[in-house]
Amino acid sequence: MKKPIIVVSTFPNKRILDSIANKLVSENIVACVNISKISSVYSWRGKIENTNEYLAIFKTTSKKKDTLKKRLKELHPYDVPEIAQIDVVSINSPYMKWLVDATTAINPR
Repeated sequence: MKKPIIVVSTFPNKRILDSIANKLVSENIVACVNISKISSVYSWRGKIENTNEYLAIFKTTSKKKDTLKKRLKELHPYDVPEIAQIDVVSINSPYMKWLVDATTAINPR
């Protein structure tokens, strides 16, 4: 049985994220990508950074999770991208059906 998976990652700007999100949806790797502008505070190379970024929530299935992670590594602009998987314990059935349908559809290329 396929299970819902969420993968989160941050990006430096919306233009790059929009491009990656559109690729992943068109390739049927993810059903949906939620995008939010955020402020991040983190340590990088010995300095404290305060940066505006974009948080992406990628929604897919357990069948596509490895493909998603591989594509994110290929497409991501950061040297050390966050690619964090969240296993969903519970989800409503109609949404799960849509998630499976959206990630198994065949789009002509």
